[in-house]
Amino acid sequence: MKNFVVFDLDGTLIDTLTGLTEAVNETLKELNLPYSYKRDEVMTFIGRGAKRLFNLATKNENNPAEFALFLKNYEKNQYISEPYEHVLETLKELGKRNISLIIYSNKPNNILNKLVENKLNKIKFLHVQGQDNNYPPKPDVTLLKSILNKFNLKPEDGLYVGDSIVDIDTARNINMKVAILSYGYGNKEEIKANKPDYYLDDFKEILEIL
Repeated sequence: MKNFVVFDLDGTLIDTLTGLTEAVNETLKELNLPYSYKRDEVMTFIGRGAKRLFNLATKNENNPAEFALFLKNYEKNQYISEPYEHVLETLKELGKRNISLIIYSNKPNNILNKLVENKLNKIKFLHVQGQDNNYPPKPDVTLLKSILNKFNLKPEDGLYVGDSIVDIDTARNINMKVAILSYGYGNKEEIKANKPDYYLDDFKEILEIL
């Protein structure tokens, strides 16, 4: 029996791809850059932080002002995003079972917390953590180790839930079992080749493995 779960957010709890696509294209237009992306194209940029995502979209390293503009549009457009099917009821059920809930994401921390407050405000999370510039992004687990230590949680007592190879690597870097959701943004062939402990088609299946 696991007593806590660590969740990724984008492609796992909330479908943020439409908002991200809007943010990318709006920023590129404002910067007079000749690119415009579809959802499936932006999906391939997701996973290792907002700065890398924007660099891939612009095909360039960006100056602080350009990246700041992207973050402004990122936050503005994210509220069109919604939780995936069965997420809210499953999280509520986990809470009833006294399973602690943590979010550990590469989304910028300020933007992440605002989105969680807006879309998941009925759920009690033990901790919500986005990208902190003082730490490397996932799959590095330095910050995650600090969070678990703060709450006296042992990796072997938890489950990591995500949607990508980055999440598999993150879980393995901290020696946690990992469940990957097939509906997310990760490359399906790459995920299957790396053999996560669980590969789920529906979020509510988490209840069956805890």
